[in-house]
Amino acid sequence: LFPKLRNGLIDIIILNLNEKNYGQDINITKCKKITDCFVVNKTYSGLINNEISIKELNKYPLILQSKGSNTREFLDGFAKENNTILKPNIELASYSLVVEFAKIGLGIGYATKDYIKNELKNHELYEIKLKEKIPNRYIGIATSNNHLPNFSTKKLIEIITKK
Repeated sequence: LFPKLRNGLIDIIILNLNEKNYGQDINITKCKKITDCFVVNKTYSGLINNEISIKELNKYPLILQSKGSNTREFLDGFAKENNTILKPNIELASYSLVVEFAKIGLGIGYATKDYIKNELKNHELYEIKLKEKIPNRYIGIATSNNHLPNFSTKKLIEIITKK
């Protein structure tokens, strides 16, 4: 998507940010802080009340987004900082499928708490407590410094970033 943004073919990208450098020609605006967690359904109830390490997650079936997504890059970076390489049993392109697979008990999914509030509240999913603290990250907007956004794009950015 970034080549299209740089060439003016698209106006904005809304994405999960990571710490990488997007380039001098890309402007990044942080919009919302988000917190990720590992989740399971009641099939894995033995994991719910205990703290486990990120390394121990590899003992269970893991459901993660495919390599290449910002979410997966962030998670792999966090795992590496904790001397771990996560080995998922299932890799999915869609974030929503990760959540659905975890809900039906196919393993431990990696999700963003803000997006699964209802599932946690309704006990369709349960958060696993990790010994290591997963850092917060941000959802953001990427725009090109090489192209002026039109009026409607400016308005949309204004609406999204309004606090």
